[in-house]
Amino acid sequence: MLLPVLLFLFAAQTPPSSSPPPSDTFADAISAALEKAGSNRAELEAFMTRARDSGDAQKCDAARWLIANMDGHGFASIELTTREGTRLDFDALRYPSLAEAKVALSALEARHPGCDFQKIRFDSDLEHATADFLFAHLDEAFDAWRTMPWAKSIRYEVFRDCILPYRGSNEPLGLWRNPARARLVEVCRENATETDVRVLGEKVRALVHPWTGFTDLYYLHPTDQSYAEMCERKLGRCEDITNMISFGMRSVAAMCASDYTPWWAASDNNHAWEVILDANGQGHAGLAGRAAKVYRKTFAHQPDSLAAVKSADDTVPKWLSSSHYLDVTAQYQPTSEVTVELAKNAEHQRFAYLAVFNGGSWRPIHWARIDHGRARFTAMGRNICYLPMVHVGDNDEPAGAPFVIDTDGIVHTLAALAAPAATLLATTTKPETTDPDTGVLRARTVVKPDAAFELFVWRDGGWKTIGRIERGEASHAFEGLQGDGLYWLVADGSEKLERIFTIDVGQQVFW
Repeated sequence: MLLPVLLFLFAAQTPPSSSPPPSDTFADAISAALEKAGSNRAELEAFMTRARDSGDAQKCDAARWLIANMDGHGFASIELTTREGTRLDFDALRYPSLAEAKVALSALEARHPGCDFQKIRFDSDLEHATADFLFAHLDEAFDAWRTMPWAKSIRYEVFRDCILPYRGSNEPLGLWRNPARARLVEVCRENATETDVRVLGEKVRALVHPWTGFTDLYYLHPTDQSYAEMCERKLGRCEDITNMISFGMRSVAAMCASDYTPWWAASDNNHAWEVILDANGQGHAGLAGRAAKVYRKTFAHQPDSLAAVKSADDTVPKWLSSSHYLDVTAQYQPTSEVTVELAKNAEHQRFAYLAVFNGGSWRPIHWARIDHGRARFTAMGRNICYLPMVHVGDNDEPAGAPFVIDTDGIVHTLAALAAPAATLLATTTKPETTDPDTGVLRARTVVKPDAAFELFVWRDGGWKTIGRIERGEASHAFEGLQGDGLYWLVADGSEKLERIFTIDVGQQVFW
């Protein structure tokens, strides 16, 4: 019975506004969305009609904005499949630990070479969201924004971007606003005179964060969880935790962005995290690792995204196929703009990419248009090694020599063309690092005499073998190496998660 009292106390704080009026700016996008909705078109039209008939101009505009930006949003189910797309019987949640799940996964990989996690189903919101579902979210979002005292300074456009969206990422649809708000009733009551939305947001985050604990087991359960699933399981990966915090904060008209790096630049995996925003929708957090790029998820389509400017015939790396993100790298760290001369295989391509080394492969992290054999990349993180690439068919192909942007923004090309002069005493395959998800310090991986290792250099578009450390050797001195080379020391039979490095005065410098 506490929640209705709380709503009554706040109800008179911020009277509904009658502006802005519905905008024809969304007309074309709405028309296209309704076409894609197919048999669900009537539900979306009923939602907009209901919002219009409410007599509330802001609700009418907000409903149209949601439909105009809905394309591309939906529930994605990701499962382990063969190369041909056949689903394999694997569920990481059956196992008590990541290590045991990996053993089972390795057995499947041995029987089905090339199997991987793939999106096997996508339930588009345009085709599945009902009028009742959408209006419930619309009504509850407006109620929180118009009644909570700390929300008085939040402009309508900021509310629309940061509080109104009904989903966090690609989780199943759910009605989470009222249940989450009910769990936060006491903090709202205790802060009834708070007027700073960021101050309130920090308090809410502290309360919501324990609702979903982190476990690395969910690395192998990449389907995003719904609010209800997280309430039941109480565990997830960083994406789930960020979504839960976002749900809690939006439910009481506090604001939280979801920022992420698709691939860490000096370690494996990726990461997503929450960012508490001020009344203007601005904010950033600290970085847990080295990031070449930081992007912010948005519900609204971004007209400058690659997905928005590419043609229907252009194929692009998977994660870049979305138009729902903003580049916020420069809000986190010093960045550099770099122009890259591309190899001949880029001649007939429209776009080029810069990639970072992650999980034993080069992963595209940013894009640029190709103009006369060159590509200009903006706001690139420093102290990072990059490789220029192009996307041909379904494959990412090298399109130039790797290079490092150092901490001062100076570019160092790693073409391995200098006269052989460097000597290397190879002792380490992976440096000491802090896990960005858990904060756990990972000890460096050293060369041991019970394994054999192969040394590679990147040259002419690929890794070339240039030497070995045989079983029984604790270390090995390699002589006559190029000082401008990029190297990789890999144990025989490993998962190839060793880090790449350059050589400085005979020492390994890892990237």
